[in-house]
Amino acid sequence: MPRALSRQQQQRLVELVEYWLHQAERHWELRYQPVEIRFDLRGRAAGQYRSHPKPCIRFNAVLAASQFEAFCEQTPGHEVAHHVVEQLYPDKRVRPHGREWQAVMHSFGLDPRRCHEFDLSNVPQRLQRRFPYRCGCREHQLSATRHNRILRGEANYYCRQCGESLRAVE
Repeated sequence: MPRALSRQQQQRLVELVEYWLHQAERHWELRYQPVEIRFDLRGRAAGQYRSHPKPCIRFNAVLAASQFEAFCEQTPGHEVAHHVVEQLYPDKRVRPHGREWQAVMHSFGLDPRRCHEFDLSNVPQRLQRRFPYRCGCREHQLSATRHNRILRGEANYYCRQCGESLRAVE
């Protein structure tokens, strides 16, 4: 059973978000929109930034509790950087981990890594059902998401080896 994130740990993460926001305000001399902080993220992601309908940072409480110090060093600054980029470039489409985000991470003195390297062995995971598909050279296992897109006529998938369209196995 995964460990729960304590109130003190939650408060520490909130303080770190506020710290990075303050660093950004000092560096760019801007006032940033407040950010809602939640601890309800599941799965393999450590954190997530959402801008709509209002700015929100979500943390994975299971990952945070199991590797708290490393989580504190990497995740809050990473997610705040997304918020800062959105505030600095409101009318520009920028890549989530593009040059602008990397520049903010460098200004924070943080390594601009896109993915974390936390141990995921204690993290409960929902496994998607897989569906068999064939092409001209082999069998593929497509996720339920891709399978449903094909059924709805929203997508076609092709083999990277032979280039043939994937067909469901009867």
